[in-house]
Amino acid sequence: MKAESAHVLPVIGALVVAIAPHTPGLPLWINAWCLVMWGYVLVQLKTGWPLPGNMVRYALAFASIAGLLLTYRFRIGADTFIGLLALMAAIKPFEMATHRHQMITVLLTYFIIITSLFRSESMFIVFYMFFSVFVTTIALVRVNAPQDPFRQSLNMAARIMAQAIPLMVLLFLLFPRLPGSLFGVEDKTLGRSGFSDRLSPGSVSRLTMDQTPAFRAEFNGPLPLAEQLYWRGIVFQAFDGKTWTTRASALPAPPAPPPTRLGENHTYTIVLEPHNAHWLMALDRPVKGPPWADLTQDGVLKSRLPVKQKIRYTATSLAGETSGETKVAENTLPEEMAAAIISPSKNQNPKTRALAMELARMTDTPTEKSRILLAYFKENSFVYTLTPPTAERHPIDSFLLDQKKGYCEHYASAFGFMMNVLGVPARIVGGYLGGEHNPYSRYLTIRNSYAHAWVEFFDPDRGWVRVDPTMAVAPDRIRTNPDGSSAVPESAAGTLSFARKIKFALEAANLRWEAWFTGYSYFEQKAFLQKLGLEKWKGVTGTLLVLLLVTLGALAVFSGIIFWLLRPKKNKPDPVGQAYFEFCFRLDKLGLARPPHQGPWDFARACGEKRVDLQTEIMAITALYVQLRFQKNCPHTALADFKTRIHLFHPKPDPRKEHPIETTLP
Repeated sequence: MKAESAHVLPVIGALVVAIAPHTPGLPLWINAWCLVMWGYVLVQLKTGWPLPGNMVRYALAFASIAGLLLTYRFRIGADTFIGLLALMAAIKPFEMATHRHQMITVLLTYFIIITSLFRSESMFIVFYMFFSVFVTTIALVRVNAPQDPFRQSLNMAARIMAQAIPLMVLLFLLFPRLPGSLFGVEDKTLGRSGFSDRLSPGSVSRLTMDQTPAFRAEFNGPLPLAEQLYWRGIVFQAFDGKTWTTRASALPAPPAPPPTRLGENHTYTIVLEPHNAHWLMALDRPVKGPPWADLTQDGVLKSRLPVKQKIRYTATSLAGETSGETKVAENTLPEEMAAAIISPSKNQNPKTRALAMELARMTDTPTEKSRILLAYFKENSFVYTLTPPTAERHPIDSFLLDQKKGYCEHYASAFGFMMNVLGVPARIVGGYLGGEHNPYSRYLTIRNSYAHAWVEFFDPDRGWVRVDPTMAVAPDRIRTNPDGSSAVPESAAGTLSFARKIKFALEAANLRWEAWFTGYSYFEQKAFLQKLGLEKWKGVTGTLLVLLLVTLGALAVFSGIIFWLLRPKKNKPDPVGQAYFEFCFRLDKLGLARPPHQGPWDFARACGEKRVDLQTEIMAITALYVQLRFQKNCPHTALADFKTRIHLFHPKPDPRKEHPIETTLP
C-alpha cells in the first residue's frame, strides 16, 4: 500500500465497526449503499481506479438524501438521523486526499459511535462502544503518523483512552442532565411500549407477539406469589360503547395508608422502558413511589414528566390479601371520584344491558352481582384466544352473545360495562400480569406480551375490589405467561438448560449495569448533587455552578496528566553497561586503559596483543557485550553468562614486566 494511502484502511475499518450496531435497524438499501461505496474505495487501492469527481460525488449525495427522505417520509427522528450519518459516512472516504478531510472523517466516526446509545444503553453496547472508540482512535493516530509501526499506534491509542477515563467519569457524574430529550426532538416511533391512553378491542392482544421487555422489577425481599403479580399502570373510567379512555383528574392524592406490620408490603426497584407517557408501573395497590411522582386517587403512580428515556425508581405496594381488596377511608366513594365514574348510555350495546339486568335481577350487593357475572363467563363456553374476531358497531353485544371469543380486554370491557349498567361503579385497569423470574437475581422481567386488563368495582363494605374476569375462562393464565414461560419463580438454576443459564446470567449482569449507568438520570443526579451540599442552587445558577465544577475538575485532571507526562524521568539501571564498566575498570588496573574514542572490539584486540595470556577471556567477554548491546534477539542466558565471566575475571599483572603496560592506538 502506498504511503499516501496508509490511512484509508484504518479509517474504513473504524467506520464499519461504528456502523455495525445500527445495521439491524437501518433499511437494507442503506446497508448495501455503505458496502458498495467502501468496497469501491478498497478495490481502488489495489487497482488504481479513479475516484469519483466532484460532480459524481454531489450526485451520489443528492440521490442518497432523496432516498432517505422517501424512506422515512420526511419524519425527523433518531432513525432518520442515524440513516443520514450512515449515508454521509459511505461517501466521505471518496474525498480523503487531504489531511483535513481525513480528520473530518474520523470525527464523523466518533459521532456515529455516540448514536449507538439511541438504540440501547445496555452493558453490551457500552462495552462495544469502548472497542469502537479504540479502533477509531487507532485510525486517528494512523492519520497523523502513518509512518509509525502499527504496534506503536496501538500503544498510543491505549494511552489516550486511559488518560480520558478520569475525565469521562467526572463528566458522567457532574455534567448537567436534561429531564427531556437532549436534542429537543421527540421520536414518535421510539419508546412506545405497552398501553396507550385508549383501550378498545384488540389494543392489548396486538402486543402478544412483542417479546421486548416493558420493564424489570427487582425485589428487596421475597418475591410475590404468582396471583399477586398484577402490575398497575393506567386506569380507564370513560366508555363510549367501544373504547375506554382515561379522565383528566385533579383529585388530591389519597391519604397515607395506616402503618402495616412487617412483611405486609413489597418494596421493589423498577427499570422502566420509555413509553412517552406519564404513568409508572407498580405492583397493584402502590402506597409509595419516587419523590418525583404522584400517587393519584385511582391508585396510579404518575411521573411529573413524560417517560422519554429509561428510568429507574423504587416503589412500595401493599401485599395483604390475594383477593385484591383496596379499602378507602370510611368505605365510601368520594364525591369527586363518583362524578368521574361512567354512566353507560342506553343506546350503547343494548343487548348487553338487557342481559346484565336479567342476570342480576335477584341480587342486591355489588359482590353478589360480580359473582353472577363471572359465573356467566364460566358457564357459557367462552374461549380465551390471542386472535379475537374483529369488533362491530356494538362490540360488547357481539362478543357476549355471538362470538364468545376474546382476549383480556374483551372480558374486562364487558364485565366493567355490565357492572356500571347494574349501578356499581367499575373501572378498567391496564397493566401487566406475571413476569419471568431470573434465578440468578431477585428480579422479574415483564415483557410487552404480558400486557393485561382487569376490573375494579366499588363496594361500600369493601372498597375497591379487583376482579379479573379473564381468570373465569383461562385460570392457567395467572401462572403461565403468554410466551409459555412460568410466572412462578424458578426454584433453582440447576433445572435450566445451558443456553437459558447463560441468558439469565447475562441479563442479571446487564440489570446491575442498568441500575448504575442507565438509572443515573436527571433525578438521581439531582439527589447526588444535594448530597454534595448543592441543593440550594437551582435553575440557571445551579447549572452554571455545576459547569464551573466540571471545568475545574477537567482542568485538574488534565494538569495531573501533563505533570505526569513531563515529570523528570529516572534513568533505569543498565546492568550490561555496569558490568562492562567493571570489566574495563579491572583492565585499567593493569595499565590497559580504554581511550574514549575506541570501540569494544578495537579495545579488546589492543589488550589481547599486550596480554596474550588474557586474550581468549577478553575476546569472549567482549563478544557477549556486543551481543547484549547491539543484537535484538539474545539468548536469555547471555546476560547471566556475561556477569559471571566478569565476576570471575581477576587478572594479575604481567610477571614479565616490572611496570604496567600502556595501550597505544592501533
